[in-house]
Amino acid sequence: MTTATTAEETIRLVLGVARLGEVDLAGWWGSHGLDRAGRFVLSRSFRRTWRAAALELDIEAATRRHRDATGGRTTALHLFSDELPFRQWARAWLAEQKTIPKPNPLFDELAGWDLTSGREQLATWSGEQVPTTEVVGDGLRVGSFHRGELDDPDALAVAARQLAGAYLTIDGPFRAPYFDLR
Repeated sequence: MTTATTAEETIRLVLGVARLGEVDLAGWWGSHGLDRAGRFVLSRSFRRTWRAAALELDIEAATRRHRDATGGRTTALHLFSDELPFRQWARAWLAEQKTIPKPNPLFDELAGWDLTSGREQLATWSGEQVPTTEVVGDGLRVGSFHRGELDDPDALAVAARQLAGAYLTIDGPFRAPYFDLR
């Protein structure tokens, strides 16, 4: 798998998890990016780019929630970690979307989610990979990730799918899915 393919796939997963965590769906973070309230406020301030701005806010809310849940440990790799490229790829893609006159269809798809359809779509995007997890504090330990794999597109793609799939197991209080970096 190429880095470009990994990035495209991962961007969708990051945006899907960020959207799923919004208040109107799973409610893991207090954001209202693409829900009715977010649409009302953001579309008035950012007429053409409000969808991208909404997802940027979702990503920032998710990042903060994950850092809090993992105690800020840099060795706890989650979808929104600084140590993995996933969040940066998604933010760069969103910035690029702001320069394109016509909104990407992914925006409308994410905005149309309810909790059930969001979980179903995320399951499809993650390749139905629902990993076995271990509850550790406020986190869900998915496994270990080795430093040497940080530059391996195949390992990154698998890690992104497993992390995204782990969100499908969260029914109670939020626990951040993560890998221990070794």
